[in-house]
Amino acid sequence: QNNSLATMDDDDETNDNVVEEEAQADQDEEVSDADEQGGEEGAVGGSTEPTLPISAVANLDSLYGLREIGKEALCWQLSSAKPGNGVEQIRDQSTDTYWQSDGVSQPHSIQVHFGRRVALSHVCLYLDYNLDESYTPKTLSIQVGMTTQDLTPAIFPANTVVELTEPVGWCIIPLMAPPDPLDDLEGGDTANTSGRVIRTHLIQISIISMHQNGRDTHIRQVHLYGPRTTGIFPSFPNETANDNAQENDEIKRRRNFDDEFSSVGMSQFSVLR
Repeated sequence: QNNSLATMDDDDETNDNVVEEEAQADQDEEVSDADEQGGEEGAVGGSTEPTLPISAVANLDSLYGLREIGKEALCWQLSSAKPGNGVEQIRDQSTDTYWQSDGVSQPHSIQVHFGRRVALSHVCLYLDYNLDESYTPKTLSIQVGMTTQDLTPAIFPANTVVELTEPVGWCIIPLMAPPDPLDDLEGGDTANTSGRVIRTHLIQISIISMHQNGRDTHIRQVHLYGPRTTGIFPSFPNETANDNAQENDEIKRRRNFDDEFSSVGMSQFSVLR
């Protein structure tokens, strides 16, 4: 009888040990899951990039005084395109046509090559979520450089991602060069980014993602704007009223001075040095 009681006690202790081991295992699993979740959240939080939300507008009136310099490009290059939906469609001044990419891999991209270094201040995209839905870009980035091998971000701070939310109209994206370190020495205002235009030979627009997790993209128009050359004819204090009037007439007549030299062969004469 004593042996039976001892055996029963041993069985009870064994059962208690098993229960404790199972409880400990469950607790370890919960801690492990919490650690993994925290690690994932930390990874996501650590990889977040600065975003620039852009809202669509009906027209480009806010860019009055700037000039469209996309027509001066030597080459427009697309990462891929459906037949009949290529470069011509994003440069034909019609919002009814569009570029449609034709590739599984992302991001899709638009590259614009210039024969000389040009000043860029804004990239304008015409998008229509009501018509294109899942083809409409949601996030994109812009890079500039001499070649595709030395591209750098064109929006300060670096690695800023442009974020679009169901846009219908023109999305005007301002470009900003990084602050010049010499501004501090010269007493410049580093907070003022309005004058920091981008000067580049190549600009690349990368479409990172689409709405509704779409695969291909639709872009209906692409315009590139930069500052217009001014101050070609300087004024002097001893000029008469007639001289000023004649000068103003001459300036008005030659306001589109750069447009007269828009061909590739004559682009070398578009700037007076």
